[in-house]
Amino acid sequence: MPGWNGAWRRICRSIARRPAIITINPRSRRNDSVRRYDRTLALVRRIGRGLRAIFRSTGRHVQQVQASRALPWVEAMRKERRANRRALVLLLKLLNPLQRQEFRNTGFIHAVGGNSGTRYRIRPDTIANIDVLCDDGRVKYRLCITPTGGVPMYDVMAAQMLHLQDPATEPKLLRMANIHPARREDLGLSVFEWIP
Repeated sequence: MPGWNGAWRRICRSIARRPAIITINPRSRRNDSVRRYDRTLALVRRIGRGLRAIFRSTGRHVQQVQASRALPWVEAMRKERRANRRALVLLLKLLNPLQRQEFRNTGFIHAVGGNSGTRYRIRPDTIANIDVLCDDGRVKYRLCITPTGGVPMYDVMAAQMLHLQDPATEPKLLRMANIHPARREDLGLSVFEWIP
């Protein structure tokens, strides 16, 4: 609070600029006024020290409150980043070397349905992230299969890939999925080089 401190210093300096009048006569009115002035100056200085202490403690209190409010948010962000890192490590362990290289280059995962033999492209997205591909590589439609709760995105991608590649769980997953039309940008584009 530099503004308050500066203003307070100016007030104290203006009060301290008093004429140095000292008389020998103790009954002099001037001597009484000097004593009164000194007492007033001492009182002002005491009040100033008290106000500065109040300003300092208030500033510290405000900083503590701000830090305590930010702490849960910062901790939640740390936990979320840690969970995303662990999920990404798990996903990379589940991929074969060609899929891993493709994921690093494009961000997509290609998978073949265990029961139907359909080709899927899994994108890192939260909604409708599974593209069902035609034989020529165009997108037929998109599937939306997302678990409830705060599951990290890479864990969702790993679960989707494992369910689609398993012959027993692929039909169940397809029955539960919401179907979305292909996006306009996917209709004319072919997919990256197909890796079986």
